[in-house]
Amino acid sequence: EGIRFLKRGDWSPAQREWISAFFFREVMPVITPIGLDPSHPFPRVLNKSLNFAVELEGRDASGRSSGAAIVQAPRVLPRVIRLPRELGDSEYC
Repeated sequence: EGIRFLKRGDWSPAQREWISAFFFREVMPVITPIGLDPSHPFPRVLNKSLNFAVELEGRDASGRSSGAAIVQAPRVLPRVIRLPRELGDSEYC
């Protein structure tokens, strides 16, 4: 069907710039990481929701270093994002 999924290592500088801008404009404002720590070893996650386990660096506001978090992908975000035609080498990248 002409759909192409691009690997991160294959992104051109222009694609990388567009994807970064898209993330900070559309994704970052609607995500909320839930930190994992000894008193909260695993948060409640919604059934059939898309969640990511992420590694964290640095310390939180209380000075603790927590090494992991869960980030739920909000349902308002599309699961697949299409690059503008001028940035892809096929119609659907």
